[in-house]
Amino acid sequence: MDYPRLSLWFLFILNFLVSLSTSQPTLAYYRCSTSGVYTTNGTYAANLKELLSSIPTSSDLNPDGFFNTSIGQSPNQVYAIGLCRGGQTVSSCRSCLSDSMLTITQSCPNRKEASGGYDQCRLMFSNHNILNSMEDHLLYLRCNGNGAGNMAQFNDILGNLLVSLRNRAAAAPRKYSVDEANYTIFQNIYGLAQCIPDVSEPDCRKCLEMARIDMTNNCSGRIGVISARYSCQLQYELYEYYQDPGDGPLLLPPGGLFTAGVAVVAGTSAGDNVVVLAGVLADREGIAGDGTG
Repeated sequence: MDYPRLSLWFLFILNFLVSLSTSQPTLAYYRCSTSGVYTTNGTYAANLKELLSSIPTSSDLNPDGFFNTSIGQSPNQVYAIGLCRGGQTVSSCRSCLSDSMLTITQSCPNRKEASGGYDQCRLMFSNHNILNSMEDHLLYLRCNGNGAGNMAQFNDILGNLLVSLRNRAAAAPRKYSVDEANYTIFQNIYGLAQCIPDVSEPDCRKCLEMARIDMTNNCSGRIGVISARYSCQLQYELYEYYQDPGDGPLLLPPGGLFTAGVAVVAGTSAGDNVVVLAGVLADREGIAGDGTG
């Protein structure tokens, strides 16, 4: 056995994992509104800076990974909403929101309203009151490039799963639901539905239904899709990409429920691979807005 070569390969893999964990990830999507701009040294800019800088340590972040807050007085009042996908730790949620904050403000300089995020979280701020309201426009749609082998069977099983997730999430106090369905004896479909917790049950159901239609119209038969709307997110994959918190808080304690390993889910063509390395999701394909709002 060539031990020196194995050692070099191990060091290469270790260095790759470290680089993934320390580099700032690429924002999955962002939307820059055209509703107004602010001056760099004005009151709105100061309020926005104070609000966003408090996110990583904000006490407004509840155990289910959600916060909504505002700062300042009209006409320079700033409103913000943040939401993390259930089944991650408090620290990873705060880190994701902090990264979103930095990248959104860089991508949408001087915009009074902007939104964006990753698969694991989203952040929105605005100069009009977005708290306790339902916004239904599409933010992000990501379709895995691979199609299911038996598309009719796959779509039938998936359709039932998504409808069940929609109804259960809308009726749940936390507006969150995860479930899985058997596609074959060797393969499950894993689904997740989540709404911003302060929307009503009918509005949550409506938002998730629109997300489901986005999937059907644009990604039929694909083996993995995320549809993120302003007030909700619907997702399914052929691998277990979430940790189910059960009846406890959606944000997990340090270390989570299990230690993530290294897994590769390979596609059939270049650019379609989805790679999970030490809990870091790297998605090679996406459909998002152009950032012009």
